[in-house]
Formats: sequence, structure tokens, C-alpha cells
Amino acid sequence: MQALRNIEPGLEPQYLYYWSFNEETLEPHIAVDEVGAGIAFVGKNTEPDFVGGFGLAPVEAGRALSITGAKSLEISLPMQEIESLTAFDFDISSSGTGPKDFSLSYSVDDGNTYEVLSATNPFGTSTRDRYSFDISSFPQFIGIGMLKLKFEFFAGDRGEGSDYNENTGTLKLDNIRVSGVYNTEVEPGDPTIPSTLHYYIFSAADGSVIQQQSMAMDVLGEDGTLDVKLAEGRYDVLFLAYRSDKGVLLPEDLTNANAYYFGQHFDDHRAVTYSVLLEDVEVAGSDAVETATLTRCYSRVEFDFTDLSTDLQAVKKIVVTRGHDNYLYTPFGTPANLPMSDAQSITFSGFDRPADYQIALNQFFGPLDGTKNVSYELTAYGEGDVVLNTVTISQDMGNNVRLRLSGRLLGNSGTINGFAVALDTDWGEVLDREF
Repeated sequence: MQALRNIEPGLEPQYLYYWSFNEETLEPHIAVDEVGAGIAFVGKNTEPDFVGGFGLAPVEAGRALSITGAKSLEISLPMQEIESLTAFDFDISSSGTGPKDFSLSYSVDDGNTYEVLSATNPFGTSTRDRYSFDISSFPQFIGIGMLKLKFEFFAGDRGEGSDYNENTGTLKLDNIRVSGVYNTEVEPGDPTIPSTLHYYIFSAADGSVIQQQSMAMDVLGEDGTLDVKLAEGRYDVLFLAYRSDKGVLLPEDLTNANAYYFGQHFDDHRAVTYSVLLEDVEVAGSDAVETATLTRCYSRVEFDFTDLSTDLQAVKKIVVTRGHDNYLYTPFGTPANLPMSDAQSITFSGFDRPADYQIALNQFFGPLDGTKNVSYELTAYGEGDVVLNTVTISQDMGNNVRLRLSGRLLGNSGTINGFAVALDTDWGEVLDREF
């Protein structure tokens, strides 16, 4: 299983791998596969050193990788599910006695053989040289397990500069990044529309399960008709439709309506959920069509931070922690056994541009008469997980509501510490399905 870090599937080119070194580790800041990606080097020092780095907006000039007596460096890039590549970029410099040239080669067979990508690439002394290689025309990089990019460093043309010392000269690398398209997990259709339909048919007399089935929404076809054969009688019919990144909360091996529940994990913040309960549906001796109109089971909570964009760049991570219960939909009464979700918080990171700081979550309620209270604690973290500020918001709200929260995330660093609350209830989209 791939371990994504600070990246979501998309149809446009983006950073697939990015080493900023600002945390003083060799772990990537962005990765399609954080576990499989890596950097290994051969040099005088066997452990990496880190020095002042080069800025690359919106990432600040934090730290950079420094290697004394650098001989070679190899970057491992898992390529599973990557659709295309565009560029390989980085910043490089060296001390007066460090290397002034490098070759770049690649391997598509896990390091058994290498092909030269660029034989000679001179760079300067104690300055910033930016390199960018177009890797869009290498089809052999796509569809493989691992791509390896290997640097080999040598003296180069030193002009009137210092002599090369392969043991004490230092090399500096920063902002190593690979760009391309990763969209394997993008499901077809609108991501705000459910992808799965699940229905339950219970006996209206005793709640026993008569039928249940789960299917892809597109199985229904354009008219949305679902054929179900039932004996004469009365039934309670429950339809669910959802799209989830982490799996919704539903009972396994359900035998009676009194054990039914429906919900989502709090950190499944993009989940969309719909439902409708048709009670006491009578099935007679002739064919009939009943219309089932599914409505939302969640509200949309949006955070719009009014801090200056330059101030927000200090925020590297925002953690939203719930202070309320993890609500469930239990239309047949409270079951004896309810699921316990360990998900208490959502982490937002990977902020590359001001628009990325506009975060949102889908808060599950289920069909609801009236309101329930929600409470969120927002914690802003800077470099090194330093807490910059904490804001707590409490609000009563109903289901199928768009709650927009605007205010300063960084609190006392500005002139306003709090949020303006506005409810936008005009959110009337529904799904029509017949069975």
C-alpha cells in the first residue's frame, strides 16, 4: 500500500516528490510513496548534515542537505500509479574545494544497470545554481516499480578557484523535486456525488432483514431504476449513498433494524453521505414503483482565515480536533453495540499557495430535526511542530447546512482573535432514485 504524504490525486501536474530538508531528515516533504522513497549517498561523512537552505516559495529557506567529500547520491522514486512525469528540479552549490560538476544517470531495473541522462553539469562556488531536467519524454520511467536517479560528483572546471579536495570539500543540495501527474485514485464523476449505493429492506412487523445489497451508483443507469422483488407485505426500506476515503461506519452481519447505525470517521473529512428511510411501504400483488429521494447526512464546515498571506506562510500544519461526539444515524433506536471511532482530529498540511489555507470538512449528522452542537479546536503549527496559536469554536448547527467560519488563525499576532460565524442554509441538492 502506498503511503501518500502531503499529496492528493489530481489531473494537473504537481510535485510528486519533494525534499525540502527543513525537518533535517532525508524523508520527503511530499511523496506519492513516503515509505519507498529515499535518498542514499556516499561521502566522507556517513550521516547527513544540514545547513541553511534556499527558499522556494511558498516554502521558506529552511535547511539544506550538506555532504562532506561527496562521491555520489542516489534518489529512489516509487513509480506505481504515476501517470506521467514532467520535470526533475533541484538547487545545488558547493564550497571552494568541493565538486563543481556532476553526471546524472537513471536506472529502471532497481539499480542493476544505469543509463546516462546528462554527462556533465557544471555549477558554481558558494552560490545557488538551479537545475531543471525535462523528463517528460522518457516513457520507460512510467509503469515500473522504482526509478533511481544517480548523481556522481567530480572536480569539474575550477578556473582560478581552489583545488578540488575530495575529502573535505562540501556539497549542498536543496529543494529536490519531481513533478508529474498522479491521479490513480480519482474516481470518475463529481467527487461531491456518492459512488456507492446500499439498501436495506426490513420487515415493518419485527425489523428483521429481508434483503440488503451494496452496488456502484452507476449500475442504476440513467433513469435510476432499481428492480427489487418482494413478497406481499409491509416493509421499512432504507437507502444509503456515499463516497468515502476511509470507509463508512455500518454494522456487519446485520440481522435486525434495531442494531442498525450509520456514520463516518471524523478524519474522513471529504466523505459525502446521503440517505432516506421509507417507512411502512406496502407491497401488494401488482408491480409498483416507489420514489426514494436521498438527502444529505452531513453539513459543510469551511474555514476562511483572514490573516495576511505572508503571515499564514509561517503555518506548516493545521490540526482540527473535535470536541463533540462522533454522531451516528440510528433511526430504529440506539443499538446495544455502537462503533467507537478513534479518529479525533484532521491534519491539513502541504500548503503551497494561499488558497491551500482555505480548509473544509464534512461533518456527519444523519437526517436531523433541530440542531446539535459542534466544537472544533484549531491548532496552527510552524516549523518543527512549534505551536503558533490555538482557536476553539463552538456552534449549534443542523444537518445539510453550509457553515462558513472566517477569522484570524494566528490570533494575537493580528488585531482580531476570534471568528465571525455565518450560516448558509441554501444547500438544496438532492439525489432522486427509484426502486
